[in-house]
Amino acid sequence: MISRIKGELVSVGDASALVEVAGISYELMIPSALAERLKETGIGKEISFETIYFIEAGDKKANEYPRLVGFLDPLDREFFSLLTQVSGMGVRKALKSLILPIRDIASAIEMKDTGSLSRLPGVGKRLSEKIIAELHGKTTKFALSRTEEPLARPETVVTPFVDEAMEILIQLQYSRTEAQTMIQAAIKANPKIERVEDLITIMFRNEREVKVES
Repeated sequence: MISRIKGELVSVGDASALVEVAGISYELMIPSALAERLKETGIGKEISFETIYFIEAGDKKANEYPRLVGFLDPLDREFFSLLTQVSGMGVRKALKSLILPIRDIASAIEMKDTGSLSRLPGVGKRLSEKIIAELHGKTTKFALSRTEEPLARPETVVTPFVDEAMEILIQLQYSRTEAQTMIQAAIKANPKIERVEDLITIMFRNEREVKVES
């Protein structure tokens, strides 16, 4: 059992991290929003992950692969471990489902709120009912957590012009989070945008309005 890894954060992918310990690099699966935060602030620094070790079956049943899932907070690891005990809630599905703060998911379980749970990625009505049936009464302490940030971000369909706008903003020294916020705000107010030029113009106009108001 590997329950913690401490070392240098070498690189971060969209939902993974590479940690080097005494010359050995370990790849961990991590939630996407956590990956996003670490990309901006954690690479090259020492880090400690609370981990879960599991065996994943490959496409061919004869093949099995050891995997590690990592969290920064032991409470997050404990909740995730509980969540993946529900039949039908695999590790990869559970990682994608964490688009609400842990406390909100736990509150939904304790309130028997199938509506909120069934809107999580990969969790329909049937699985949400199963989660409540198996975990109700076991997640109260997580509902009291003060952490407000979700561990995963919703997966979005990225169109080419949105991807291009993202690259432009990053070249202009905006962080990825800032760029996503600006793009989402522009598209939300103007859902019929189809060209990167129009998207950039609207974001420029939005930024100018913010500066005038401040």
